[in-house]
Amino acid sequence: MSIIFIIGTLALISFLYWSAYQSEKLLRTIEIKGNLLLSIPEFIFKLILLGLCLGLVSSLTVLNPEKYIGWPSENPALDVVIGATIGIATQFIVNVMSTLAIRVFGKNIYSPQVMKSVVPASQREWFLIIIPLLLAVAIEELLFRGLLIGGFSLVVNPWVMAVASSIIFGIMHSPQGMLGIVMTALVGFAFATAFILTNSLVVVISAHYIVNFMQILRAKEDLAWFERFQKPSKSTETVSNNKNSD
Repeated sequence: MSIIFIIGTLALISFLYWSAYQSEKLLRTIEIKGNLLLSIPEFIFKLILLGLCLGLVSSLTVLNPEKYIGWPSENPALDVVIGATIGIATQFIVNVMSTLAIRVFGKNIYSPQVMKSVVPASQREWFLIIIPLLLAVAIEELLFRGLLIGGFSLVVNPWVMAVASSIIFGIMHSPQGMLGIVMTALVGFAFATAFILTNSLVVVISAHYIVNFMQILRAKEDLAWFERFQKPSKSTETVSNNKNSD
């Protein structure tokens, strides 16, 4: 492993953490117009990130660095099926756990602003987000699973890196609130486990894509439930008003 790979990977993660921190502050002060996934500057930024990640792969300076990254897949069709199955199961568990957590701890543990900014407003947008969403997923998996686990497995136990990368992955989603951090970290560890066991980037990209797409697919229904949750009913408001007047 080269020093360029180590410094470059850590620098890229630090930059993404800084970007997530700035995004969290920005989302608290402004309302995003349009779909964030369809932003041209955002798309160009992700292409640059993908290029940097691929450059870091080439800097590993070992024989066949691709085998550590899990790309290309020996059986892509099978890996897509395995990944899709993992993604569907993961999203089902995430839905159940998230709903339970909000019921127990209240709405303040989650911020819906990010999800609101990526929900398609028309059938045309549903079609247009396919590639940008895949690009975003591929970058996250290449960085957090391929580079952090696969690349660093040359010097660190991959299960240690699975835990570390999952924690970092969760923190990167701080704009979604504490629930977003915790759930994303847990999902990240599930993806890390799948990556270590299959050594396939296609598996985790497929799983991640299914999870994100299903989240967007359910977003309007889930956001509507979130907005209604803990709102006082009319009868409760009437009782409260009567008490105040007394």
